[in-house]
Amino acid sequence: MQTTTHPAHRTTAISTDIDLRRRVLWRSRWAAIGAAVAVTFGGGGLFVANAASSPASSIVTVSPERILDTRTDIGLPGPFVSAVSQKLQVTGAVVPAASTGVLLNVTVVAPSANGFLSIRPGDAVGSPSTSSLNFNAGDIAPNAVQVALPTSGTNAGQIDITFDAYGVGGPTTDVLIDVVGYLVEGGAGGSGLAGAPGPAGQAGARGFSAWDAIPSGQTVTGSMIWDEAVIADNQDFRIYIAFPGKATPALTSDTKVNFAPDITPETIDDDATCTGTAAAPTAPLGKVCVYRYSSTRADNISGNDSYVNGRDGFYVDAMSNGTPGQDMNVTFSWAYTAP
Repeated sequence: MQTTTHPAHRTTAISTDIDLRRRVLWRSRWAAIGAAVAVTFGGGGLFVANAASSPASSIVTVSPERILDTRTDIGLPGPFVSAVSQKLQVTGAVVPAASTGVLLNVTVVAPSANGFLSIRPGDAVGSPSTSSLNFNAGDIAPNAVQVALPTSGTNAGQIDITFDAYGVGGPTTDVLIDVVGYLVEGGAGGSGLAGAPGPAGQAGARGFSAWDAIPSGQTVTGSMIWDEAVIADNQDFRIYIAFPGKATPALTSDTKVNFAPDITPETIDDDATCTGTAAAPTAPLGKVCVYRYSSTRADNISGNDSYVNGRDGFYVDAMSNGTPGQDMNVTFSWAYTAP
């Protein structure tokens, strides 16, 4: 399982006017809605139908954990050099040894040339033909990546990382990787015992999908690391978070999406009905509660419901507080409970 984008297709920043009141910078963050965002479905895992190369697996979310930072030689020494692949051991303290895949937030920092980064299973060989994120020289470019893990052999529990400056040797880049979840084999039930000869059995029920309404009383949760390069001080930013199903009824007011009370002044829409924690997010019926883990160079952080029909997800807004080129980030978890 791998979330990829063809190297020729670039993720770009688009500026647009939102509700005629302010200018908001959009950036593509997720390569595939639902596949890249780490979500859980109630007390169990959200079942995922995988590609033929991996067994059926379930997602387990974790608090974000950094496993690679080539700026400080965490995980691997840096920087990466164009067209030179490296293997990174992912399983260990956070990801169990038997995991069949991993959910990552991957960030490229200040590449010296245009190019792409490819994240593949650790037993991959040869040059990559797909990319996980694309960027220009000097960018700070994040993306979410879901990739399979080998479970046996010398590359068990590893991923293969390649920076390619479109065939040019020599350019370099630093790379950061945070683990936000992993996949474990299971989720699909086994076959029952053969019965006596007779008419064909009834077809099995279809699994839950992002097109279905989230069942009444069901709580869905997720987590996010949102990282931006500051373009200018007091610049408005916005990121979209997708639900793993449809909110019913639709979220029709900003009062339906709020941050939990916070001892810091960065969040501006605190709601006392959000009583969970960042590690164990909860939400009352019909509401999204967002829980801030941490934030850097970000002010006026708030939730917003206005996405198309109010059923598919929600926004988090923030304003930068820094100088151009500095890093602005907000890390948070969230919960939504269907009424």
